[in-house]
Amino acid sequence: MKIQSGKYRGFIKISNEIGQFQMLALDQRNSIEKMVKDVKGSVDPEDLVRIKRSILKNLSDKVTAVLVDGEYGFPQNLRYVSRNSGIILSAEKSGYSIDPSHPSDRLSSLYREGVASIAKDAGLDAVKLLIYWSENSSDSTKSHQMKIVEELGRECEREDILYILEILTYNVSGTRSDAILKALETFSEGKYKVDLFKVEPIVTDAKDNLRSEDIYRTTRGKPWVVLSEGMDAEKFAEILDLNCRIGASGFLAGRAIWKKVVSSVDDTEEMDLHLKHTGTYNLNLIKHSSEKAVPFFNVPYFGGFENIEII
Repeated sequence: MKIQSGKYRGFIKISNEIGQFQMLALDQRNSIEKMVKDVKGSVDPEDLVRIKRSILKNLSDKVTAVLVDGEYGFPQNLRYVSRNSGIILSAEKSGYSIDPSHPSDRLSSLYREGVASIAKDAGLDAVKLLIYWSENSSDSTKSHQMKIVEELGRECEREDILYILEILTYNVSGTRSDAILKALETFSEGKYKVDLFKVEPIVTDAKDNLRSEDIYRTTRGKPWVVLSEGMDAEKFAEILDLNCRIGASGFLAGRAIWKKVVSSVDDTEEMDLHLKHTGTYNLNLIKHSSEKAVPFFNVPYFGGFENIEII
């Protein structure tokens, strides 16, 4: 399988020595603001910068990559990223907007134009876009969401940088697993140029009977990783193990690892202490559950490391 050299280097930089992804998300904005307000009644932008800085200082050396946003602490906080960790830039605005004519639909947008070139110029390794997706949304909403995915895909191809698509489903018909698989089937089409998918857990119970071939068929063989949805570390570790056994190539998790650090937002020393101990424990628990993750180069799309042709 042919792959651009920059995208190949992106895969290598954000994975471990055997091609598994153990990645830390700290691009949250609206959710952290809400958490800070719950703690102290108000929020200042510096609160988010300080939280993100502490997470990077204490945990980035323990993961294969970190996912950062371009609004709080960027690019200054990059100095706290371990030299051994890849860096992914989040492309979207936090949250979503509403079309008054379709008030139940969710519209995604970029936090600024030229995100892929910004990431490339900064020496980062990948770009991640989050979109909300519902098969029950209006045609105009679907068209908007598809357009933003496709346009950023073309930009990432032009800049030769890895493109990660995160899909959050809502207003689903049938099971959530079915909704996720349908979304993957849509956005794995070649025109979107997605390299790696970040999705909600596809299986959540050992009784689920999905097989890896069922999922790879919808991704057209491309690799996928699991997000933590803010659940507790113990629960996420259990669910992650199930997903890795049916084909996931690892995780890109955030709040499951560090969410309780926000309660110490005004005390940097206490935040550091929490992350060094509880945060590290949560992360190691989750990493242990990803031992069965499929190396990215062993997914059907690549078919083995020896079959990758770099162009």
